[in-house]
Amino acid sequence: MKVKARICWLAPEAGGREAPPSGPLYSTVAKFNDANGEGKDGAWSLVVELCGPTDFSQCTIAEVRFLSPQGPSEFLRPGIQFELLEGRRTVATGTILS
Repeated sequence: MKVKARICWLAPEAGGREAPPSGPLYSTVAKFNDANGEGKDGAWSLVVELCGPTDFSQCTIAEVRFLSPQGPSEFLRPGIQFELLEGRRTVATGTILS
């Protein structure tokens, strides 16, 4: 199941990457929250397919899906928020759009 999401990359001084990924595909671990910011159980590998360049606020639209077909599809509902992690550091935040 692939859905649209808005991804916002954190600045390096905020612990983010030096630059957003250069390729169209990026895969990393994601932690999910519901629309109220309540944590959901576990972390899942997420495949992010960037749909275009980042805008002035370092955000972009992407299509996202779980690496595993057994990923919890209920985490991919509109309004669900998530963090993309590299190791223990958060490098981006996202919101499921559709």
